[in-house]
Amino acid sequence: MSAAAPAHGAGGAVAEASDGSVRHAVRRLFRYVRRHPVYYSVWAGATLAYMACFLAIPVLTGRVIDAAIAGLGEGVVRTRALWLFAAAVVAATLRYFSRVLVFDAAREVEYEMRNDLFAHLQRLPQSFYARWRTGDIMSRCVNDLNSVRLLLGPGLLTTLSAPVQFAGTIGIMATRDPLLAVLVLVPFPSFVFIARYFGSRMFARNLLVQEGLGEMSNQVQEAVSGIAVVKSYAMEDEQARRFDAKNRELYRRQLGLVHVNAGMQAVMMLLPAFAMFVVLLVGGRLVERGGLAVGQFFEFTMFVYQLSFPTFILGWTVSMLQRGAAAMQRIDEVLSIDPSIRDREVDDVRELRGEIEFRGLTFSYDLPGEDAGRAEALRGVDLHVPAGTSLGVVGTVGSGKTTLAALVPRLYEVPDGQLFLDGVDVNRIPVATLRRGIAAVPQDSFLFSMSLSDNVAYGDPDAPRERVEEAARRAQLAKDVAELPEGYDTLVGERGVMLSGGQRQRTALARALALDPRILILDDTLSAVDAETEQRIQAELEQVFAGRTVVVVASR
Repeated sequence: MSAAAPAHGAGGAVAEASDGSVRHAVRRLFRYVRRHPVYYSVWAGATLAYMACFLAIPVLTGRVIDAAIAGLGEGVVRTRALWLFAAAVVAATLRYFSRVLVFDAAREVEYEMRNDLFAHLQRLPQSFYARWRTGDIMSRCVNDLNSVRLLLGPGLLTTLSAPVQFAGTIGIMATRDPLLAVLVLVPFPSFVFIARYFGSRMFARNLLVQEGLGEMSNQVQEAVSGIAVVKSYAMEDEQARRFDAKNRELYRRQLGLVHVNAGMQAVMMLLPAFAMFVVLLVGGRLVERGGLAVGQFFEFTMFVYQLSFPTFILGWTVSMLQRGAAAMQRIDEVLSIDPSIRDREVDDVRELRGEIEFRGLTFSYDLPGEDAGRAEALRGVDLHVPAGTSLGVVGTVGSGKTTLAALVPRLYEVPDGQLFLDGVDVNRIPVATLRRGIAAVPQDSFLFSMSLSDNVAYGDPDAPRERVEEAARRAQLAKDVAELPEGYDTLVGERGVMLSGGQRQRTALARALALDPRILILDDTLSAVDAETEQRIQAELEQVFAGRTVVVVASR
């Protein structure tokens, strides 16, 4: 599957729900569930045992009442009361363990799925991130995973316990008075039609709400990341207006979901109310005529009362299941995208020498959104760079310089037979070998929210401090480090916000130099560095360039 952009809107929600993607998502979910057979087996056993004790409570209560009315003696009443108390204690204990087991299992699945989702995101190519917005990805990693956890926790718990409680209750009532049991049962089959009617509407609205959360997350992420630009152009009010528009749309979608859910809950409340009406009307007459003992009549009222909660909670459960299914479908949409850049049929290449050759290279980008299609960036590039030499790539903005540099470490999928390293098709070289032998310093000098030392050693976390300091010296960063509060241990902040633009670029350069790569790619690396510092860096890099292949990209 290609890295297609997510669909949005009501039409997209209905279309995605109807093409089997939900079934595929549910199958994936149950693969996670099957990893924990002990958890779920013991939970199912504990839940069934709890339901047996719970259903015994009305029966034992009725027997205590009948014993007292019949004058069977204080000893009999006390014994039956003790059995009632014991059943309540065992039921409470089993209820506790059944909940702990299923909630723990749900947390385990959430933990595993979050790890798998994050690891999968790390393997996806840059083309995926060019098409998908950060806020939407984050929403799937946080909000949607939480909805899946609720589905596997309280949702699954009610899905098992409610039908068992219904069946057990009706079965016991039938042994007391079959006709009254049937009359009580009459309204409940309509639940199937109610759930079907409201369920489809809730799924579509849940999907819209979750998409709205992703869109709003995008808005917040962009505003926070670009806060310096927002303030410099005095666009705070405009950003607030845009956020209000997204927030209001999410509010509107959530209201639609609330209205559907409220309608279902109201209808569901009528079912046990009707059942209680039947018990009081018909059961009361049976007691008057001697056809039903007082204790049994009390049993019926307790059973109907017990049915009230699962009937009410089933409406909430339907909502939770629909929300969880919609969330799992959105997660599965990401997990189903194949990492296009991966090892296929590879040669035994363990180290690069540095020779680069383009043979008629043609490359196009996928366009996102309404302009979906392909935009050609390079056509018919023929170029040979011997190992240990330097190549300067100069051109105007948008001429494909950065694309050419990004294809060498295979950050984008390269057509077979068009790019060779050391005479081997780049697609036949193990990705780990490529990334270990090539270091690139991109235009955007991204730094992580960690210490400066950790940023320099990012490509090799076990690098000794001496190598880190040597790389910093060659990048003309050592003098700046000496002025930082904690030297190399200074936290640079998110995206390196504590450093100047030139310091960020030199830190990124030091990060590449610390790897000691066979191929070094510098993409407009020193654009934010002053002229004097640039000259010192270039003088130092002449020594670095010796014996390795270097690709230098510059805009002119």
